[in-house]
Amino acid sequence: MPSLLPELNGRQLTVDYALKQPTIIRDRIAKLADSQLLLGHLFRGYGAPVQGGALAYSVLSSADLYTTDIEKRTPGAEYKVVEGVEPEPQLAYVEDWGGKVVIPVERVTRNDVNYLDQQTTQLANTIARKIDTRAVTTLEAANPDSIAVATPWDELVTVGDPTTLTGSQFLPTASFADAQEMADRDELGVVLDKLIVSPGGARALRTAYGRDLAAVLESAGLEMVSNPRIADPTAYVVQSGMVGTIGFEAPLTVDVWEDKSTRSWIVQAFAVPAFAVDRPYAVKKLSGIL
Repeated sequence: MPSLLPELNGRQLTVDYALKQPTIIRDRIAKLADSQLLLGHLFRGYGAPVQGGALAYSVLSSADLYTTDIEKRTPGAEYKVVEGVEPEPQLAYVEDWGGKVVIPVERVTRNDVNYLDQQTTQLANTIARKIDTRAVTTLEAANPDSIAVATPWDELVTVGDPTTLTGSQFLPTASFADAQEMADRDELGVVLDKLIVSPGGARALRTAYGRDLAAVLESAGLEMVSNPRIADPTAYVVQSGMVGTIGFEAPLTVDVWEDKSTRSWIVQAFAVPAFAVDRPYAVKKLSGIL
């Protein structure tokens, strides 16, 4: 059975060595967090460190892109200047989130790898939960376009007597089609490709469609992602990674130091992100799914 931690030069990595090489623990926390994070499905990276404590961004809607139309040019005349709306600059302020765990020296002496793994897993889960919570809060604050579903997903009837089946206009696929229609009418080139739901929403869809769910999602051009940070009555149809931008004043950082007064080691992890929803038209909210 493979170890929970990697090997070093053909031997098992010890707790003592891991504590003296914080990058090993950082990579472990990052790997655990990345597997859970909703963040990447909504936000793209800023590409540079955030400076000055805030991320500058602006938001345009389809109605703001051009306020005038082009005109037919006559010989010798100039083309008309097409003026757009100057977007109002906004700031997304950084938020410092982190935590720490205590590793007693006895755990180090006894090379308790399981304990170190449990502690780093808990720390990774805590960081992932907080960052995802803030991502969803920021998304909601942007007030994306919303669609009220016709039938709650746990009331769908997709098999049985044809006279009792839920009509096609009341199925989730109708809501998916409505969402893409709204995106198409924005004329901003948005193709919605991901359905983000709560565990309850995922359960309702799996129950309703059974083994046909994969085909249903494929026909709508969607991949489903389930995350506990999404409220049960809500789902989002998004263009993956294009709803907003996330920048970091400090990326995931792990510090380790020895506290001789308590004969223990402290493992501290933190990140300082800023969230900006600069393309709210790349997400459509479905409400009333449960």
